[in-house]
Amino acid sequence: MSRSSIYILILFSQIIFSQESSLIFNRLNLSVFNPAFTGIEGSAVNLNTRAQWIGLEDAPLTNYLIVHFPEKKNASIGLSIQNDRVFVENKTLLTFDYSYRLQLSDNSNISLGIKAGGMFFNVDTNNIPRIFTVPNQSVSSLGNYFSPILGVGLSFISKNIFLGVSTPGLLNKIGFNKNKDWELTSRDYTYLHLSGGFKFNLSEKFMLKPSAIYRSMPRGPNLINSILEIDYSDRFSLGSIYTNNNTIGAFFKLKSKKGFQIGYGYEFLTGNDRYQISNSTHELMLRLELKKKVQENSN
Repeated sequence: MSRSSIYILILFSQIIFSQESSLIFNRLNLSVFNPAFTGIEGSAVNLNTRAQWIGLEDAPLTNYLIVHFPEKKNASIGLSIQNDRVFVENKTLLTFDYSYRLQLSDNSNISLGIKAGGMFFNVDTNNIPRIFTVPNQSVSSLGNYFSPILGVGLSFISKNIFLGVSTPGLLNKIGFNKNKDWELTSRDYTYLHLSGGFKFNLSEKFMLKPSAIYRSMPRGPNLINSILEIDYSDRFSLGSIYTNNNTIGAFFKLKSKKGFQIGYGYEFLTGNDRYQISNSTHELMLRLELKKKVQENSN
């Protein structure tokens, strides 16, 4: 295998883990990984942008658009668009989410969800550093490809607790472009995604909201993402985040009476990793709840 091929494989493995490692505002974006959480807080539009390793050229940049439509007959539909850009890689995921809610009691329910869509992947080989001017067929075989996405999930929701389990990607084979001499393939392995959290009142105005997410990856390090959030009167909240890949951070959120939310989060590496990548990560979240507007239009 050529040196450039090894470089590409190492780069992609680092890219995938860095981009999939964390979302600071996980609690508002659970449907990205588990379709059973679609519409659990009513209809809404979410916008997220996550910029990693600020200051480095071509550093990872992730943008999300998540739309949850009004529930009808216990069924909710959602749309998720995710774009990841880093170095020569540009990846866009487009998925439709569907969940059906089964009421267990006045304060609890379970939901079954399915996610379907596709991933569009592009590698700009013209920007890959070259040592030799002779064309490398292993590099030229890279390019554009499409891969279907299919996932399933289950969630339990009560007044103060939420739990979820899902496998976001059941279809795990991807093929790169090929020519008469080369056929490069890559495989996305199915992984398990677990999430859970609860909330309880500290006083009449203060509420504590701890949550955690666990992802089991067959060919990579498992991820544990823990969040501790303190909310004041459902208008302002502060929180901290810690992951087992030596990342810690903090965030805040503001919410208006009309359901508009804005949030900002900051992450940085600790331990030995901070000497490898000292640049921090910033995340911005915008959310507009449409539930009240739908109710007003229906009256």
